[in-house]
Amino acid sequence: MTIDEFEPEDVLLEISRKLSNVSIHKLPASGGNVEKDALPTIKYLLFSSERDQIKQSIRLLRRYLTQGHSDESSVNDILALDILPRIKELIGSDLGDTIKFECAWIVTNVAAGTTDQTNAIIEAGFVDLLLDCMRQKNGSLDLKAQAAWALGNIAGESPNYREELMRKGFTHAIVKVLEDVYQDTYDESYDLGYPAGKIRFPDEDIYSNVEALLWALSNMSRGGFHVAEYYQNYLPMFKVFSDFIVFDYTKLEIEICWGLSRVLYNMHDVNAFHQRNHISDELCERLSGLLRDGVPKVVVPAIRTVVNITSGPNSCVEGLLRTPLLTSITRLLEPQAPNEIRKDAFLVISNLAAGNEEMIKHVIEHKVVMNSVVAHITVPGHTYSSDPVQWTPTLSHAYYMKNDEWKVTKEALWIIFNIVALGSDACVWDLLNEHPYLPRSLAAVLNYIDLPLDVCEKNIEAIISLVQRSNKWIDSRFPNGKNPFVRELIENGVHTALPCVQQVHENENLRDLCLKLDKLLVASEEDVVQTASISDVAGMASAFGLPTIVEIKSKSNKRRVIRGLEDGDVRLIENAVGNLCI
Repeated sequence: MTIDEFEPEDVLLEISRKLSNVSIHKLPASGGNVEKDALPTIKYLLFSSERDQIKQSIRLLRRYLTQGHSDESSVNDILALDILPRIKELIGSDLGDTIKFECAWIVTNVAAGTTDQTNAIIEAGFVDLLLDCMRQKNGSLDLKAQAAWALGNIAGESPNYREELMRKGFTHAIVKVLEDVYQDTYDESYDLGYPAGKIRFPDEDIYSNVEALLWALSNMSRGGFHVAEYYQNYLPMFKVFSDFIVFDYTKLEIEICWGLSRVLYNMHDVNAFHQRNHISDELCERLSGLLRDGVPKVVVPAIRTVVNITSGPNSCVEGLLRTPLLTSITRLLEPQAPNEIRKDAFLVISNLAAGNEEMIKHVIEHKVVMNSVVAHITVPGHTYSSDPVQWTPTLSHAYYMKNDEWKVTKEALWIIFNIVALGSDACVWDLLNEHPYLPRSLAAVLNYIDLPLDVCEKNIEAIISLVQRSNKWIDSRFPNGKNPFVRELIENGVHTALPCVQQVHENENLRDLCLKLDKLLVASEEDVVQTASISDVAGMASAFGLPTIVEIKSKSNKRRVIRGLEDGDVRLIENAVGNLCI
């Protein structure tokens, strides 16, 4: 089972929904600015029968849009000329790819504008025409990439447009062009032998066109409609993203990782997709490398891709376990790492800890990771004193982003909860032996008066799980008939903290957890053997007001996915809106 984690998109980190083409290396020939009062003359030339005059007119229109960076007013000036029918006619003409490319550039920059400007392109009937350009067997790569860019801007406008483009085969068209480029250039790129095994294109023009194509495909990876019905479209999309991630360009890495992350979220719980999809060892190695060495703009989508891989079936995770993934993300667990990146890094660990025995062992055996996890079982920006029991703000407390830091604390609690609830006895025993102060840390956090509700609930669930698991060790590991962890929790104020917690939050679910923990501690102190046996039987546990082991395990056997504002199947989004977990 999984939980939907909604993360609003950060415009500074996520790629734009729409982009104008103002690329320097493909600007029209040098010359002065085009003035607005020259537009009627330019329009006149556009309707000429002379090829050179048509080309001159289109390039002047391009310059007019480019010099204003396609702002709303300059696009409106172009639309006011009423030349879209002529541009459409020229794209469908036999005047050659150069003129078609120039016209597609204009369409791209108009479609990058406001909703009304994008709709003007759609209503003028450009969609099918641009798709035809992409499917031309002998068409130039420049033209195909520019057509994809224009359609990518339309895709960024709304989920309805994305679904219509999906139906019309837009993603298949992009994938086909990219597959041809990959087959034509990979061997040559690889043979160039850049340092440290890095692969780059032999031609800068190829790179710029691939960038446009991958951006358009990543934009189409956004959801917001019934994406599960289109799983066959997403399979080749995932494959082509995986192929191109080997190329060493930061912009491509960003767009590819956003695309992979979105595809995985859209296909979450779509069994038909996962049964047919292949997550290669090469992709896993590359993602691990990006997390180890990448800049933040790459790390953000890369870590979200890994989160969404680890939220899937166990078979999808096997490739990641063969990489130094946990070592790669250790730098992301440090306090100086950006909060959202750090939270997502902990979420990767939490998803692994919610998996099978091999995955849990993989986490437990990484000492640096586990040291960081346990160190985050604390109150951000505070130090703890047990005599008297209190949390004291540090000098840096004023600079803490409290809400973000609490998210990280909650993720650390998820990890502990998952390991204790799902791990083998040996794993849990190793955890407690390696970190003997863990029960004390859990108790200390519960004594913080301003503990957020969600952190409080997860902390109590972790304590309940710890007591239940360790109660089973009487005679084998605790021959004196007492559970030392229960005594430690009581001595560190858990009993006295529970009434305060209930009073602060007045939440029914929290109240139920507090009552069950309180009874579990008391019963465990009085007769731990009987308490352990009662917890194994649902009916008896309920009668005594105690939590069952099955009940707690059901709460831990969850992995979480991350999405943006319009990612995923619309049915998942509708469900998530009612259960936001931010």
